[in-house]
Amino acid sequence: MFLQILSLTHNLTTMLFGIFISAFFLGVKKTSKNILTLFLLFCCDGIFYIAAIMLLGETVSNRLYALIVHLPLILLLVLRYKYSVVSSCISVFSAYLCCQISNWVGLFVYTITNTQWCYYLSRILITCLTFWLLSQFVCRTTEAIFTKSTRELYIIGFLPTIYYVSDYAFTKLSDLLYSGNKTVVEFMGFAFCISYLTFLFVYFREYENKQEIRQYSELMEIQLLSIQKEIEQVKCNKHRLAILRHDMRHHLDIILTQLQNNHIEQAADYIREISDAYDNTVITTYCKNEMINSVISIYQTRSANKKITLNCDISVDKALPCPDIAICTILSNALENSTHALENMDIARKWINLMISKKQNHLLLQIENPIQNAPKFVDGIPTSGKKGHGIGVKSIVYYVEQLNGQYHFSVSNHSFILKIII
Repeated sequence: MFLQILSLTHNLTTMLFGIFISAFFLGVKKTSKNILTLFLLFCCDGIFYIAAIMLLGETVSNRLYALIVHLPLILLLVLRYKYSVVSSCISVFSAYLCCQISNWVGLFVYTITNTQWCYYLSRILITCLTFWLLSQFVCRTTEAIFTKSTRELYIIGFLPTIYYVSDYAFTKLSDLLYSGNKTVVEFMGFAFCISYLTFLFVYFREYENKQEIRQYSELMEIQLLSIQKEIEQVKCNKHRLAILRHDMRHHLDIILTQLQNNHIEQAADYIREISDAYDNTVITTYCKNEMINSVISIYQTRSANKKITLNCDISVDKALPCPDIAICTILSNALENSTHALENMDIARKWINLMISKKQNHLLLQIENPIQNAPKFVDGIPTSGKKGHGIGVKSIVYYVEQLNGQYHFSVSNHSFILKIII
């Protein structure tokens, strides 16, 4: 009788553990209302389980345990607490896996003492201890984990699901695990090996995707900073132009005074000074596309400040075969890379040759600049070992691929050449 009470207590505490930990794993708040709801589910499941034991026996009842306890619990989590089916199932499977802690400790104690009551008592105590540890220190972590996307949940729940299915197949629904068949005994190790390898593969793919997204975010941040700098320069030019226009009457008065006093040379110098000031505010027209004109004008000024000659051969229409922002981003990165490479070089003549043309609804872009040391190429893409370098090249590659275009980096006759077809 004493053993039967301990056995029943053990089964009920395990059921209580599974119901509450499954809910807490998902993030169900420990309010009195939620605790009462979960306890009512436990009471209903407990009544059905005890009735099943009395009518069908303990062996059959254990085989139906998933239908008696786990299925109603999943339905409660989905319908009452509005969690997804995937996250609810994984939470239940994870709680089931955690039950194996008390199971192993119980078997260990039974092996030492060889007494059944010690087995049940140790399982009850370890179940209570495990419940306290999980609810205090683990549930906050699992609550955050189970809010991940469905794809990530598949990765997280793969191992608990494999264990749940295997354990039911070999211990609850059959006695294959204890039959002595080596194939069955070794299957759990095989299943966990496959699960682990699958987990590594899927996790690595997920990691690569996140790295790509993170890299793209970094690239976009760089593009935004670049665009902000360009907008600031345009605003500065407009401000300077407004000042020049406002002061034009004063300039004309000064020139008139110089001419009246027969100071022709001073008047000419003053006119040239004003002309230079206007030139600094002008966006040169290289083609019919205003965005390309703006980008080239900006880098023409930057190149001139760094004593770099930017030679341009542009022949494109106003409408481009791709979004203006995309080609301007590619062009900005390419010119930025060339300018940055040249400003650190100790050569007499620094130059950049830029050619953009349109042929048969395709945009052709070529940039060439001298180099001293050829870069290292990986899969046809130049790489840099310096921290913070190489982002511009990655940005170019990303945007060209997004536009289904082609790119080719090469070195020829001490010159670095980038060719792009979009």
